[in-house]
Amino acid sequence: MPPPTSQRRPGRTLVAALLAGTAACQGDAGSQGAGTPSGDAGAALAAEGTPAPRRPTRYYHLRRTDDGCELFWIDGDLVSASQAIVCPPDLQVGERVRLTGKTCMRESAQTPARAVPVVCPLPLMNMEKADRTPPDAGAPTDGGK
Repeated sequence: MPPPTSQRRPGRTLVAALLAGTAACQGDAGSQGAGTPSGDAGAALAAEGTPAPRRPTRYYHLRRTDDGCELFWIDGDLVSASQAIVCPPDLQVGERVRLTGKTCMRESAQTPARAVPVVCPLPLMNMEKADRTPPDAGAPTDGGK
């Protein structure tokens, strides 16, 4: 009969297994890339012909002004023309929602405590999705013939 649950120690077994797995992974990585410094990993990928991953440069914003809400993107020094949309009910004047990856952050200069992750407004997600889709994504592969 196994000992009662309070006397078992599965944590030790789990920790030992994880440590053994981590050591094995580090050993494999160390033996394969012993001559390559870790800071040069991005250059090594670029040298092989595979581009290193980059963060997108375009950021999408929904801003509330005295007149209403506007939707726009910023890409370095470029700013798109703003589109007027219906404001989300919880967005106050002077605040904006910024799409960051798959999350949206509410930013507030007047009340820093309101700067929290929020549900992404659908127009903001649609703007980013439309920019991500290639212009010929819906075109037939045979050129329409």
